[in-house]
Amino acid sequence: MARRITIPVRSFGSEVGTPAIPEVAEWLKGMRGEEADLATYRLSRSLADQESVAVPAAGGMFYGERLSGAFTGMVDGVLVDEPGIDPSAPAADARYVVARRRDAWFALPAPHALGLRDAYIDDEEEFAGVIVAGYARLAREMRDRGVRGHVLVADQADEAELERLAGNRFLFFPRDPGRFDLEVLLEYQDDLILPAGDLDRAADLMERFRVRKLILLDAGVDDLLAATALVDPDMLEVGGYCSGEDCPDYWKTLVDRAFIAR
Repeated sequence: MARRITIPVRSFGSEVGTPAIPEVAEWLKGMRGEEADLATYRLSRSLADQESVAVPAAGGMFYGERLSGAFTGMVDGVLVDEPGIDPSAPAADARYVVARRRDAWFALPAPHALGLRDAYIDDEEEFAGVIVAGYARLAREMRDRGVRGHVLVADQADEAELERLAGNRFLFFPRDPGRFDLEVLLEYQDDLILPAGDLDRAADLMERFRVRKLILLDAGVDDLLAATALVDPDMLEVGGYCSGEDCPDYWKTLVDRAFIAR
């Protein structure tokens, strides 16, 4: 009889669109006595869809609007006054999420993906440093409330961000690995994240960089078996990022096929 080895599924976030008003109104009936708004609803939905996921992550790119609001001195995403941080809303979100899933991570847009702009400091490098420092502080506030770590959904390998944030319970997720400079990312992060269909890139990257985990996006049984030619099963994870409409089925399917039979 074949031996079955279960491979953990890790979430990098789960997008939730803007719901209809009746849907939110019905949900709010069960939230009496708690502070809640549309962002809370979307966090609730993103997390509930991941019930069977080993390492869930509430949030995604949609959380950028809430995150932007935590940077003070901003007007419509433009810094116009002395920069600062108001962590109250993200901290409250962290308490809400952890109360429902104690092992949850949080998925946020990486600093460069937030699209904040400067009209006050007048120094691009200094402004970028202020934003990255703000992320670090917000993450500490959220972790103080029990969040296990943060996924940063990234469109590019920004070395200033990587140098300050990679590790320390931050995990950068390249949203489009085919267009992402994975070599730069692996200088700072020892988790290699690849689409399952790009497994043939792993051997070269693992030879040149220290890799602690190989995380295959949207992997199936055959992909995972093929990966054991490169790594032991305990170095493997299945990664997922749901950006479609049917996230409950997406996560269930990913978990159901996350195993090796040999």
